[in-house]
Amino acid sequence: MQNQEQNSKIELKWYEKKQGVQLYQKKKKVEGKMLRKEKRKMEAELADVQDEKPLHTQKQHQVPAKQVSSLFNPIYVPKDAQDIVMKFGSLLDSIFPINSRQRAQLSSHINALSHNLTDERDERRLGYMNQVTSMSAYTHYYQWWNLIRLTKLFANIKEDFFKSLDDGSICLDIGSGPLTVPVALFLACPELRKKKLTWYCMDISSQIMSAGENIFLAVAARLECEPWQIIRVTGELGASIRKKADLVTCANVFNEIVQGSDMPPDYLAKKYSRELLSYIDENNDKAEILVIEPGVPPCSRFLSFLRDAFMRSSFVPCSPCPHAQECPMSGKKGEKWCNYAFSVQDAPRDLKRLSEGSRLSKERAVLSFIAMRKTAAEKEEEKLLFRIASDEIRL
Repeated sequence: MQNQEQNSKIELKWYEKKQGVQLYQKKKKVEGKMLRKEKRKMEAELADVQDEKPLHTQKQHQVPAKQVSSLFNPIYVPKDAQDIVMKFGSLLDSIFPINSRQRAQLSSHINALSHNLTDERDERRLGYMNQVTSMSAYTHYYQWWNLIRLTKLFANIKEDFFKSLDDGSICLDIGSGPLTVPVALFLACPELRKKKLTWYCMDISSQIMSAGENIFLAVAARLECEPWQIIRVTGELGASIRKKADLVTCANVFNEIVQGSDMPPDYLAKKYSRELLSYIDENNDKAEILVIEPGVPPCSRFLSFLRDAFMRSSFVPCSPCPHAQECPMSGKKGEKWCNYAFSVQDAPRDLKRLSEGSRLSKERAVLSFIAMRKTAAEKEEEKLLFRIASDEIRL
């Protein structure tokens, strides 16, 4: 009735008549506005009623869930670690000073190294990381970016991982390069700085490991902490170490192997899982394995097979998986792959400038990883565990 009265009062303005607007068109437009207004009013009233419901009635329809936090929340990175990562370039300058001519060439060396690691990797020499220019380019660009990734990751998964490490624990980092993983872990986990850990760091380049040890000692000095014991092992995956490890880590080791091999990824996963497990005492019920790779489909596919292989050897996933079932994002051709990304807007200005000068600028950092533990996961009764593997979705 009210709508009819309002419609009877609707008249065309002079400019509407001049534009050729018909009266029925204006009435239809007004009716549409009124309907939308009434709908919004009803929705608001319904929302108010929902808010006023007693708490116990609201919870009856909710599924019990455990919140799984973000993997890259920067607030969990210790302040002293953030300061060192932000000024990592100056720390490198204090250890390995370079002159103005070398600094001017640094961007071109970084760009050349990028080609050596990607489209020209078949042509590079085996000991390319023993070259001074390659080491400088790697530490100033790749290690710096990796420290940003790994300190955030380690600071956010330490509540579920690294718990078994204690005085006397043996750790092995395969493909260690400039000791990026031990440095990142030392920065991200203050509670582990006090532990007397021994790290076997394995790489085919003795020079890059020597440089990495100097970086690690400089970081420990700035944090005013006793450093962990570092034992350098020159060799590749399969080389022997004196003691069995409690923790085995490897970052960016398998990407080139997987993408350059003619063998199927499931075969490679079985082969390399056996090699990684050979470093662990089979009676060690608290052993842990952490494998980190670039967040691209071939690497994610390989990690899903590696995850399955570890599970068949009595290991269970701790992160990023909230379950020990089949991977739903295994990276099959044409399907989703498990990878995690975060914005690098807060990255150090000097690193951004260097990246742009090297034509390798970044808008976000991406990685895929699996963290596995020998002991069985605690059972969560009547709880739904899930993790969102996606960029932020803006509605």
